[in-house]
Amino acid sequence: MRDRIRAVLTPHAVRLAGIVFLAALAGCGTFQQPDVELNDVRLGGLGVRGGTLLVDLTITNPNRFALNAQRLRYDLAVGGGADDADWVDFASGTWEESFSVPARNSAQVRIPVEFTYAGLGSAGMRMLQTGTFDYRASGAVDVRTPVGSFDVPFRRRGTVSLSGDG
Repeated sequence: MRDRIRAVLTPHAVRLAGIVFLAALAGCGTFQQPDVELNDVRLGGLGVRGGTLLVDLTITNPNRFALNAQRLRYDLAVGGGADDADWVDFASGTWEESFSVPARNSAQVRIPVEFTYAGLGSAGMRMLQTGTFDYRASGAVDVRTPVGSFDVPFRRRGTVSLSGDG
């Protein structure tokens, strides 16, 4: 029996098995960072105490395997200007909805973000005067892959129009 095992485990067979193993590992085990693009922030609706912003993201997956996400964390600030003191943090949270991005493909995700008028601070005056306000959005998507879990960050700055054009 030992002679049979030695015959099968020749140095050439061991090298060949190692090469096959490494090739299989390289084919499915490499991870390329997905791209999270914040496409748009629009007004979803207004109420007596606040409203809803609709945040549209496109997540592009360059990998050979699907990405599954369980949550998305976000922070939104309103205001404007180059100085951080001009910005007011008014919404942050976690969107706990599962979604998937197919291998070598993209998926659109729309996140509803609730806000209060009190949270708008000084940007609320500008909103009332001009019908628009500037925003900064940032966060991370928690993706699960066959090779582990990763946080994929995103960041964008823009203007929201109360008319919904923005």
